[in-house]
Amino acid sequence: MPLARQAHGPASARRTVLGAAALALTLALGACASLQPKAPEVEVAERAQQRWDALIKKDFAKAYTYTQPAFRAVVKPEIYPSRFTNAAEWKDVQVHQVNCEAERCTVRIRLNSKILLPAYRRLPDVVSYFDENWVRENGQWWYFDRY
Repeated sequence: MPLARQAHGPASARRTVLGAAALALTLALGACASLQPKAPEVEVAERAQQRWDALIKKDFAKAYTYTQPAFRAVVKPEIYPSRFTNAAEWKDVQVHQVNCEAERCTVRIRLNSKILLPAYRRLPDVVSYFDENWVRENGQWWYFDRY
């Protein structure tokens, strides 16, 4: 019985309070870290990947939401899918590199596609690299698409 009383004594209470304080501090620091703004390269890489994930799924409505507001003011969502051809099936995509300067980023995309044109169907998948431009407007990054 004396051992049980010692476990609930002042030293045990102190350990419990210190443990709870350490846990609270860890949670608070984690919350502060999550509130830190992301580097432009990280934010743009995430948005570019999300946009291309939507395009691969042929979710043009979602992909459209990543275009800059000026583009959306001119090109209506129902017209947006017509900007893409059916000559290839996009298989997978990877944001390869992001370089940002002030309010503009260049995103290097790696796209794996299957050619769907009858004369080329027997060819293996094609891997291509190309650059996209992203711009910051009103604190948000947008894919820069020409009208």
